[in-house]
Amino acid sequence: MTGRWYMRTIRGDFDGIAARFGISKIAARVLVNRGMSNDEDIDEYLNAEEKELARPELMRDLTNACEILNRKINEGEKIRIIGDYDVDGVCSTFVLYDFFRSMGADISYVIPHRVQDGYGINIDIVNKAKEDGIDTIVTCDNGIAAYEQVKHAKEIGLTVLITDHHDIPVNNDLPPADTVTNPKREDCNYPFKGLCGAGVAYQLINHYAEKYGNNSAKLKTEIKNKYLAFTALATICDVMELIGENRIIVKKGLKAIYNTENVGLRALLEVSGLVNKDEITVYHCGFIIGPMINASGRLESAVKAIKLFLESDRERALSEANELQGLNNERKDITEQSLIRATEIAESSEYLNDKVLVILVPDCHESIAGIVAGRIKEKFYKPTLIFTYAERGIKGSGRSIEDYNMFEEISKCSECFSKFGGHPMAAGFSLKGETTEEQIEVFNKLRKMLNENTTLTEEELKPKIFFDMELPPYYVTEELIEELLRFEPYGTGNKVPTFARRNMYIQTYRVIGKNNNAIKLELTDGGEGQVHNAIWFGDASVFEEYLLNKEEKKLDIIYSPQINEYRGFKNIQLKIEEYR
Repeated sequence: MTGRWYMRTIRGDFDGIAARFGISKIAARVLVNRGMSNDEDIDEYLNAEEKELARPELMRDLTNACEILNRKINEGEKIRIIGDYDVDGVCSTFVLYDFFRSMGADISYVIPHRVQDGYGINIDIVNKAKEDGIDTIVTCDNGIAAYEQVKHAKEIGLTVLITDHHDIPVNNDLPPADTVTNPKREDCNYPFKGLCGAGVAYQLINHYAEKYGNNSAKLKTEIKNKYLAFTALATICDVMELIGENRIIVKKGLKAIYNTENVGLRALLEVSGLVNKDEITVYHCGFIIGPMINASGRLESAVKAIKLFLESDRERALSEANELQGLNNERKDITEQSLIRATEIAESSEYLNDKVLVILVPDCHESIAGIVAGRIKEKFYKPTLIFTYAERGIKGSGRSIEDYNMFEEISKCSECFSKFGGHPMAAGFSLKGETTEEQIEVFNKLRKMLNENTTLTEEELKPKIFFDMELPPYYVTEELIEELLRFEPYGTGNKVPTFARRNMYIQTYRVIGKNNNAIKLELTDGGEGQVHNAIWFGDASVFEEYLLNKEEKKLDIIYSPQINEYRGFKNIQLKIEEYR
């Protein structure tokens, strides 16, 4: 699929930035493209590892929450953490529970079941807390939209402290809790708004330690050693933008994960084969460790992951980590089966002209519908809604593309849903209907409505691909590559620097990889003559077919430069991100 290529053309004082910070003009331009508009931003970006987070007390209600918690702990009242079943929910629950347990709190935790309870605090969880003699509920990674649930908790005499990071409800109607700590509140003076749930929890325990802990300086060091790793893991796995304070958290936190003394997290590193790596990366967190934690919440209970992080016995921890790895492998198999079926449907003649893919995969586990929707969206670059037969009727998840506001579009079809919610890029929904037959009728109606009403053009169904600048490969040196390594960690909001070059001639290429999933190339740049090594990862047959249909064996490429090390030899290599 040929995307729409765009060069970032943000203007800036490239010469001045290069001179003031001792970097090349190429690196200066990349920084400006990342939104670095002043020296303070650039200094924080380049020296994130030396920076500290803002003062926690700047967060609205955080001081009050700590004061209430200290009083409740001293009075011996029972406290319950209500978390969530994803990585951020698990990590923030662990951070709060483990820390306040060490502070002498009579504390417990509950993680809602993904299928039986759904997301966040609910009335049943509130009532169970009351039955159990709980005095105070603390939410993490949820609660900001739970107006009715919190109202009910207050009516039956519970103290409720909300900690969350999700968007404030449109009507700005905050739940009637005793405190609501969320950096996205309009009246919150905390300077960075993009923390994840564990980031908010981390700041809360930092302030509590400083104000109420014995030997607060030592305690804050212990907090960093014990909990920064989990905060970084949650930040990455919740796909937060790796800018500002998140960059500080992740830059330091990746080293904290590598050096962790948490027996459970160490066990996950061991069973994943990561303990002997030179470093832990964003990729390791997002695609290896995180999915194992998520698998417990998808197929069984996220409580398994929290118990692992609380485990002190290495052998038991390894056994539990292996169990999570097994669940993740099972999740992968289930996902692959559903993905094959969804792909077959999307490629069928019936769906050929659909610009919005509305697909029913009856056997898809409801907890992985979102994963399948995301994969189908990436494959076809079309808004995708995947439905399945769930315990309570036909339910689904959707993932969107840049030019299609999914929440806005499904809102126009609200008559089809018994329940729905989401944002421009993702949504979840349940179909109306008392019987399966009625719901199938609604499903067909929804597919028809979304496709008949869409204004998506063929051009908008091509992905937008941005690069930093046009750069002939002969400008790429080992020094430039080393310089760009300072911009790591890469991820959402901080993409790998990429460059473009037109008319690169293919001198040779060969298929490599046991699954024929890569191409090694030798390229030349016009009349310059120098041979540049390059590599492209993907289906080799697709690449070869593309070349066969070209009159000239030349390509326009978007690439990221890297150092390739093999058997003790190092050379510069262009990793081809896109070609045409």
